[in-house]
Amino acid sequence: MNKKELVKDLKPYSTLMNEEQYWAIIEASLENSKDQSGQSEYITKVLEKLTLEEIIGFSLTTSHLTNEIYSSHMWCAGYIMNSGCSDDGFMDFRDWVVSRGKEVYYKAKDNPDTLISEVNFGEGEYYSFECFESVAWDVFEKETGEEIFEYKDSLIEYNDDITFDWEEDDDESMQVICPQLYAYFEE
Repeated sequence: MNKKELVKDLKPYSTLMNEEQYWAIIEASLENSKDQSGQSEYITKVLEKLTLEEIIGFSLTTSHLTNEIYSSHMWCAGYIMNSGCSDDGFMDFRDWVVSRGKEVYYKAKDNPDTLISEVNFGEGEYYSFECFESVAWDVFEKETGEEIFEYKDSLIEYNDDITFDWEEDDDESMQVICPQLYAYFEE
């Protein structure tokens, strides 16, 4: 039975992908690609081999991980690294942080200034990854003809309220939060 037939019986799904499996896919995508386009292609090929539930789980896990780093300090890092950071830009920045792998992600979650280790990750790249989260959406639609959102029963409580403890017009406030990033990008 192909996935277009399987989707007819698919109920909304809310289970995150096992983190070990998720991070293994991300790490392998980094090892087998030279840039974001290659990383997207690699992840696409992996997801095409998975069940519909696993594709949804991958998407839910990405959403969960990006939600977990929705913070003032992370936004400060994104603002410094990208010379500004809108709402959409912050989403793309958080996708980029997740795409850099488990070790980078968890270090940055604890202290966004550790992203200094990623400043020379690739020529012509940006500190954002706009299409990262949509890889699973695209695979699901290609495989089923349906949009993934109809089948995601997310139990994730999205964090969308931030109290900023820095200001874009106050260099010192950013420097206190991300001193290494500030020194690298602002001076």
